[in-house]
Amino acid sequence: MNGPAFPTEILGWVASGAPKDYDTESIYAYIDGHAEVYLAYGMKRCVSQRYAAPDGNDEIVVDLFELASPADAFGVFSHDRAGEEVAVGQGGIYRLGWLSFWSGPWYGSVYAAGGDEASRDAVLAVAGEVAAGLPTVGEVPALVAALPENGLDTTSVCWLRSPQILNAHVFVGGENPFALGPGVEAVVGRYQRDGSEGHLVVVKYPSDPEAETVEARLRASAGDGPEMLMSRERAVVAAVVGSQTGDWGEDLLAEVLGGDE
Repeated sequence: MNGPAFPTEILGWVASGAPKDYDTESIYAYIDGHAEVYLAYGMKRCVSQRYAAPDGNDEIVVDLFELASPADAFGVFSHDRAGEEVAVGQGGIYRLGWLSFWSGPWYGSVYAAGGDEASRDAVLAVAGEVAAGLPTVGEVPALVAALPENGLDTTSVCWLRSPQILNAHVFVGGENPFALGPGVEAVVGRYQRDGSEGHLVVVKYPSDPEAETVEARLRASAGDGPEMLMSRERAVVAAVVGSQTGDWGEDLLAEVLGGDE
């Protein structure tokens, strides 16, 4: 199987051997405890390459994950967007010693094993070179645009399909109340308005009846989970979770779907 291209040397950092491939089974041994995030976005494989520092004392690790689609690659990238935005791939974020980016169906993680800020230039250079060899053909999922800008923390926006990923951003219940899964897409974002905070969840279903069924179940179970306001328009269900006052939550739903039915 063809893989991405890795430079053999950049800024004095030299590739250590050949890239290694991991599939949906072997990935557990490689990144035990974190594989579920990638699998939730339809991971196909991971290709990893290591680079040794000029003095041989440090290492940079590049992990490239091929996901089910460009939307899923964006989803993995959006799962953690805290940090400094950098121009790598179709979007990149740099933290101390670690850079993540997405490009087409690929999500990339490039980090200095020692977490040393002195390796910043090398991390940026390696990430930029690797990303340049990937297909830049993806688009941000259209559902992301459903989130109104007023009061939105843009670093909190995450596109997803998995109930576990949603609960990592805002807990909505352990029984998958929004019936997330293949064929269903969702976006979540954190809002601050009128002195209180809450999350907006927007879910798009394959059909109107599926959305209606989910809405009915959510309303029937109201009071069993976190505080939630909700609305539906055709195949889209929207909910504000955790707002302390009803007014801005209702206003937010009206901006998304036209108000509560």
